[in-house]
Amino acid sequence: MNPSTAFTIRAARLIDLDQVVVLWGQLMEHHRSLEPRLYDTETHSPATWRAWVRRKLDESDSVIRVVERDGTVVGYILGSIGQRAPVYVVRTVGMIFDLVVDSDHRGQGLGRALVDDLTHEFNRRGITDIQVNYDPNNQEASYFWQALGFKTLLHEAYRRTE
Repeated sequence: MNPSTAFTIRAARLIDLDQVVVLWGQLMEHHRSLEPRLYDTETHSPATWRAWVRRKLDESDSVIRVVERDGTVVGYILGSIGQRAPVYVVRTVGMIFDLVVDSDHRGQGLGRALVDDLTHEFNRRGITDIQVNYDPNNQEASYFWQALGFKTLLHEAYRRTE
């Protein structure tokens, strides 16, 4: 493999948080382009989100992986083990909250590699099902998740009260 295309996936560390926040900002900007009102964030949101992810680093049910290229974090995935209502046979699921690859590094298999890594970790922990939420207007996400075998089971709908 060419060194310029080589990458490493590893567990996120405290030192990665600043770069992960930058990547999260790219994700939020993309979401705002899809639905400005619902994805608009407060001015304090980067710091608030950073503190939330900082806590996630210490939670045993959370999994945060980063992908590095040439020593620089260029993507991350954030997942957690969650519980569905006690009426279901499949109660414990892996949940993917965020997947971001820097725009300069997309289309090179890094997102798929992050999902594969997280899937392996969930499987190692006995998790058999994974859920992800994405905006149906996000065509890139729709194609990506469907190509990885995810099937739409629920739709989330919003309506203004006014």
